[in-house]
Amino acid sequence: MSIQHLAGQRITSSQVSNSTQSLRPGQIVQGKIVKLFTNNKAQIQLGTQKMVAQLEASLTVGGKYHFQVQASDNVVHLKVIGEQLKNQANVNMMSLMRQLGLNATKSNIALMQSLISEKIPFSKEQLQKAFQLLDGAKNKSQANQIVKEMIAARLPITNSVYQALAAKNTNGMTDQMKSLLQQLRQDPNQTKLHQHLINRLSQLTERPSNPIVKQIISQASNNNQQLFNVLKSSGAVEANVDFSTWKSEWAAFAKQDNLASGNHTKPPFHLNSMEATRVLEQMSKNRTSIRAASRAIIQSFGHSIEIAAANNTTLPGQVFTQLEQQLTKTVMPLLTDTQQQQLTKLLENNPTQMRQLFTVLRTMATSDTYADIDNVLTTMKLGESFLNSSPKEQFLSQIQQVLRFTGLNYENQLANNMAQQQSATIKSMLMQIIQQSDGTVQDRSQQLLNFINGMQIQSVNDTTNSLQASLQVPAEKLGLPNDMQLDFEGKRTEDGKINPDFCRIIFYLELANLNETIIDMNIQKRAVAITIFNDQSEMADYSNSLKPMVKEGLASLNYRLSTITIKPIHENNQSDNSKLKTAYQNSYQGVDYRV
Repeated sequence: MSIQHLAGQRITSSQVSNSTQSLRPGQIVQGKIVKLFTNNKAQIQLGTQKMVAQLEASLTVGGKYHFQVQASDNVVHLKVIGEQLKNQANVNMMSLMRQLGLNATKSNIALMQSLISEKIPFSKEQLQKAFQLLDGAKNKSQANQIVKEMIAARLPITNSVYQALAAKNTNGMTDQMKSLLQQLRQDPNQTKLHQHLINRLSQLTERPSNPIVKQIISQASNNNQQLFNVLKSSGAVEANVDFSTWKSEWAAFAKQDNLASGNHTKPPFHLNSMEATRVLEQMSKNRTSIRAASRAIIQSFGHSIEIAAANNTTLPGQVFTQLEQQLTKTVMPLLTDTQQQQLTKLLENNPTQMRQLFTVLRTMATSDTYADIDNVLTTMKLGESFLNSSPKEQFLSQIQQVLRFTGLNYENQLANNMAQQQSATIKSMLMQIIQQSDGTVQDRSQQLLNFINGMQIQSVNDTTNSLQASLQVPAEKLGLPNDMQLDFEGKRTEDGKINPDFCRIIFYLELANLNETIIDMNIQKRAVAITIFNDQSEMADYSNSLKPMVKEGLASLNYRLSTITIKPIHENNQSDNSKLKTAYQNSYQGVDYRV
């Protein structure tokens, strides 16, 4: 069983057991008459909870019945459906189906049976909608599990919620993101929106690498010449290199190296990334002056240069001299030495050089150029900061990136008019791309959007006294082969904050050498009990060697290590499956029942 599937079971059962604390009108449950008392009262068992109820029907001690919740004033009544249940589950299911007027197909009966056996209350309306979803599903077993979760968690029984949970439960976050990333990079009609989404997805899924090279490959594949022209003007690329050659060389490099593979093949054209970075930083620093000076030259000499280039003639001598003087006086001082040398090479009075010079000036005059430069420099700084950080800092940084950019709080930002933060999220960009695209890009975007919606549905279960949270994190960037899952449970203090003295954190990991691993940290009165589930026989030796370090680290945070326990993961797997059978059982409290 995969970590993702096991983690999904744990958090699902946890959410359900805490989200169905009381019965609601219309719900159907199975109960047992435990004892009869005087005055027409009886003790009834519903799930794991027993209570005394007023009898208004003739029932038998020890008998099991199906009840439907009826609302009346401030008292909840239980209406008996049909007769006393028999010892044959199929017969009971068929009888209940007939009483409710529902179609008794094999998949419908299986769903109802699982709901009743796991003590999950349901209504006729929920069943009708759930059966429609089951009817349209190819994988009935998977659909059964998903709609059961929807009913147990009291989620809307709609196709959109179903698709969200299906995407979340069957696919990994990294797989979804990489699948879309590949399609976006191959799309010949990339827009600015596509490029922003590519940057967001690659930041979450790929180990930091050379951002200039990545931007070059991205722009060249889409016939975008902005960065190409900037690098030519900087001297990082020879002025006689044409874009066609540039594009083909980088396409070949991308196929051989692909950056994400971790290879370190030397880039084409002897590109010096450090020098190119220095040039971009200088241009970014002096952008206002460079743009103004370039626009002034284009305004004064652009028409003359275009005429000379069209006629394949030189500029008049006096015009060329004025151009040279203005360029030397206003633009050159704002550039690096390397860039000045490159522009000087272009200052020759012939049509070819003038065309190249004019292209460089237009590049330096446009705002899009500096947006690209900022993007490269920002990505580079983030990458350098990430690689120079400790594993703990990398882990926290990745979690912050997921929380900030996936769009898990998209609706909250929408409600609070946080338009800028909202538009920068992956969810926001996906919604735009789905409207603007078609084909494979649209399909992959919809799948990832469904996945994020599923994460939102399952991410938080917040009550007055406690908080449960679940988060899936792309972990290849951290050096792990697959996604990481985190579950958190914590009590609230009187002022509503999470109590750090009483909480539980569970990490579901897939490690390169240790394979599937679960780390369960249970904190009681700041004493930390750690249970590690793993099938490696050497795990006990590993944990003993690290125990002093763990103890010291916890002590520095004012926590105390109480125990470290090692268990095989398959034993935990079986335990979880047995827990799932009772996790949905409810403690019906706070209301009187009349039968």
